[in-house]
Amino acid sequence: MKRFIDERSITVLPGSPTVIDVGEFSLSEGEDTIWVHMTSESDGECPWPWSYGLFTWISENGRELGTVKVNGVCEGEVFRLGVGLAPQFRSGRLGFTPRNYNLKWIELGNPWLLSFRLESGMGNTPVQDPKNTNTLIAPFVPDVPSGNAQPSYEVLDGLAYLFFNLFLK
Repeated sequence: MKRFIDERSITVLPGSPTVIDVGEFSLSEGEDTIWVHMTSESDGECPWPWSYGLFTWISENGRELGTVKVNGVCEGEVFRLGVGLAPQFRSGRLGFTPRNYNLKWIELGNPWLLSFRLESGMGNTPVQDPKNTNTLIAPFVPDVPSGNAQPSYEVLDGLAYLFFNLFLK
């Protein structure tokens, strides 16, 4: 399966808008997370190891998945937009806001080329214990054959502990 199917790019130039539109992006029913692989493009050395910006997804209800600080590393880095809740609206626009101190480098004739690869999905799956009113948000719950492991959890002092009782044959 290919990851990060949706690809886009922008160039930050002098006079670019405060929030640069990266385009429309829609989530499917039940999805609550957007993963962003951002890369600074360069023809040689990486000229932007010190730069960063703010990346967000804006629906009719605002920034429902939050805003994440993204670094402009040349080898790329994956960032996650999500707050653990599915958004009220499924479509919105992606926006990138370069931070003000970065703009001086751009004004000196160094455009900042960025590429984004995007993927959406379910980033948080709530696991509910019927005997307990606490909800554990688990980004990854292993797929264990039924009857082989009986997962349980306990929340102590704000930390959740996930327990598996494995029966080896």
